[in-house]
Amino acid sequence: MRALDGFLDAIASLFKGLATLCLAVMVALNLFNVAFRAVFDHAFGWIFSWTLLLFIWMLLLGFFVYMRNRRDVVVDIFMSRLPPVGRRIGGMFACLVGMAVMAAILRGAPALISLQRAPMDGTGLPIWTQSLPLFVSAALVFAHFLLSFIEIATGRAEAFPRDIEPVEKGAVE
Repeated sequence: MRALDGFLDAIASLFKGLATLCLAVMVALNLFNVAFRAVFDHAFGWIFSWTLLLFIWMLLLGFFVYMRNRRDVVVDIFMSRLPPVGRRIGGMFACLVGMAVMAAILRGAPALISLQRAPMDGTGLPIWTQSLPLFVSAALVFAHFLLSFIEIATGRAEAFPRDIEPVEKGAVE
């Protein structure tokens, strides 16, 4: 389990770097396009297509990073007040629901990819390249939930702990 946990952390770091790179390339391309248009009165239409693709990739890669770093929204007001057994059952149930949602996303992947063979305007890449990071992130989020389920079931991790970290300054309470 430690190897899987370390692997998922490494992938999250890689995805965070890739999402940051996507943002940097988007900014650079658009800055170039604005400057070129200002000087030469000509803009490149393909930059919009690449910006859109990179934005989609950034969001979909970030999906796993947020889940892995536990930055997702968790409403545990009710669950954290349950006795330990109730929190454990609730935590395992939440993991099962998460795995079911990710399985539903992954189940549709082959059919969706087979329908998206045409090239995108402005990039020449197949349309399915837009959704590929979603499926990779969904598979990794599934593994994240599976690992959490195992850790909660074996007692290696506590579900919905009562000792909640203090609210960050400026956060909505």
